[in-house]
Amino acid sequence: MSKHVTLSFSRVGIRLLNLLLAVMIGGLAGCKQKETEGFAEEAASATPVPVRAVVAKVETLQPSIDLIGVLEAVPERVAILTAQVAGQVRTVSVVEGQAVHKTDEILQLDDRNAEAQRAKARALVEEAQSVLARLKRGPRSEEIEAARQDARKAETVTQEMRLKIDAMKALHEKQEMADVQFERVKAELQAAEAEYAAFTARLKLLEAGTRPEEIAEAEAKLAAARADLAAADLTVQLHRLTSPLDGSVIELSARLGMSIEPLTKVGTLADLSTLFARVQIPAAHLSSVHNGASVDVRATALPGHVFKGTVSRLGKQADLQTGNVEAFASLANETGDLRPGLACQVRVWLPAVPDALVIPVAAIADRDGTSVVTVVRDSKAHETEVTLGVQTRERVQVTKGLSPGDLVAVQGGYGLPEGCPCIVTVETGGKSAPTTTTAGG
Repeated sequence: MSKHVTLSFSRVGIRLLNLLLAVMIGGLAGCKQKETEGFAEEAASATPVPVRAVVAKVETLQPSIDLIGVLEAVPERVAILTAQVAGQVRTVSVVEGQAVHKTDEILQLDDRNAEAQRAKARALVEEAQSVLARLKRGPRSEEIEAARQDARKAETVTQEMRLKIDAMKALHEKQEMADVQFERVKAELQAAEAEYAAFTARLKLLEAGTRPEEIAEAEAKLAAARADLAAADLTVQLHRLTSPLDGSVIELSARLGMSIEPLTKVGTLADLSTLFARVQIPAAHLSSVHNGASVDVRATALPGHVFKGTVSRLGKQADLQTGNVEAFASLANETGDLRPGLACQVRVWLPAVPDALVIPVAAIADRDGTSVVTVVRDSKAHETEVTLGVQTRERVQVTKGLSPGDLVAVQGGYGLPEGCPCIVTVETGGKSAPTTTTAGG
């Protein structure tokens, strides 16, 4: 019996406690109890709720997206230094981080052997030039006259030998001269005739001048000698590595006395006057990002500095897992403070939306998946369904459900029953600055 009475008393106490709490909450909340059938008059006479509201305005909405990226050197402005010939490093003229101009010397290899080969090639060119010049000039008059005298002398000797052989022929027929002696005289005649023919042929060649094929052959030899000299010049030049651009020494691995083989990488140069900020554009925003879009870049290592740039390259292939597309924004590095490899925050400005009906994002509430706002008319709250357009972090476009000039609650209006009286404080001020929505990338 005692146990039953105790339980009944406990249940009565709980009911009284719940009723007391309901009365207290109702007194504190004013109109924040949902109106039900039969309580309309009570809601209308309830204590007015303080609400902060803004006026829906038509203005140009400037959306943007915030992305995480990394700074990189422009690929076309990066030069990899490689040795084209083998050699030992004789001098190193720069250090890492040093600014260089185009054609400045970076390092020099030992080129003594190359210089010797070039001197030899130059001598062969001079020799070929002399031969060609002599052939083009042709024989001198003194040479022609000397050849003519030689031919005449040989002709005289030949005639004398013929007379001598005629005289000895009769003696030989009478057997007054030995056969051996007669044959020796005949051999001397043949030698004299051959010499005369040779001198005559040489005279004709000198009088005719140099043959065209001889000149052509000499010209070909000169061209080959000049090609060898050019190759020797190039080899000497390749022993001296110079900067191909204006920029800075990013990396330098060559050291004094080091032996280097052909195609060995010895350093990296880069023009850092312009850098790329590489980011991933989310697929949802891809249609709104185009080449030329403005960007604001903030390097994490340089807080407080904003660098202006533009999107200059968009990838042609999306990431297979995320659907994101790689983009590169170029920005001027006028102060030289930016470095490749630094992480950065990139704000990409999307196309502006003119004549947009705009309210703060804080005014939007969700009712079972439907976007709603609380509109204050005649100091009473009215929940209204809206259709949203472009949204930034702080502001959102309303395409349906509101009109310019409507008072929209941004604080204290959520969950108010229909027609709940309000004490409205209207937030005023100049047009808010463009704001952003955060996106991964």
